Amino acid sequence: MNTFSKGIKHIIEMVGKAVSVLILLIMAIVTYEVIARYAFNAPTSWAWVINKQLFGVFVLVSGSYTLIHKSHIQIEMLYEHFPPAVKNIIRWLTLMAAFLFLGSLLWKSAVMGLDAWQVSEKATGVLKLPLYPLKMFMPVSVALFILGCIAVYGRKE
Repeated sequence: MNTFSKGIKHIIEMVGKAVSVLILLIMAIVTYEVIARYAFNAPTSWAWVINKQLFGVFVLVSGSYTLIHKSHIQIEMLYEHFPPAVKNIIRWLTLMAAFLFLGSLLWKSAVMGLDAWQVSEKATGVLKLPLYPLKMFMPVSVALFILGCIAVYGRKE
């Protein structure tokens, strides 16, 4: 289990670092849009559509990245005073709740992604950016999050 946990954490770490660069691209696009809109009175038709897609990828990966670094909110002032047995119960309840939520998200996002893929769904408006790559990335990122939960919560601390 330890090799599995390390492998999953390494994959999430690498994907997280690669995706973190997107925030710089998002900032550049927003800066360009603001300058074009307010300095030259020439707003773009593509900036918002692209930024939504980029931010979607960023958010989808950030959950599992935050998980492996144990950066999610935890009420430590209460949790730290619990005996080890209660901490263990809380850890398993948290894992089960995560499985219920992420399992349903995986199921629905897979259905949505496959539907978008089959019809080659595109954004509405001037820029007909394909939406199906992002929608197909959703179940992949949720599956990675589930594996991250197993890697983090599935072993005893």
